[in-house]
Amino acid sequence: MNRKRKILHSTYTKSICLPPTAPKGCRDIYPGEATPKILKVETFEYVTFSDGIKRIYTNKDGSTEYGNVGILDPSSVSYINLFINGVLQPSVLYQVKKGVLILISQDVPNQNVPIILQFIKIYES
Repeated sequence: MNRKRKILHSTYTKSICLPPTAPKGCRDIYPGEATPKILKVETFEYVTFSDGIKRIYTNKDGSTEYGNVGILDPSSVSYINLFINGVLQPSVLYQVKKGVLILISQDVPNQNVPIILQFIKIYES
């Protein structure tokens, strides 16, 4: 038995692949230079606890027993992470402005659930 193989050809559209963007404050050194440099990193946290009702939190709602720095201006940091009950939240579920955290998810965290907003600042040493 002599079978012929059928070859399928497909066409595809090339996707444009953009280079990675540098963290804020590192535009001149990332990813450009071949010689690695050690970068400094600082982290800051805003900690509060849900009351089970509200979606908007301000600096006044922060818990002082955890060394709270308040809600920083997003343009002054490289990255922001939100943890609710210890679980990292996708950035589409919240908005951050200087002094304000807005939860835009459909549900509200249960009462006394910890809300931690982590700020990461990366800069040249």
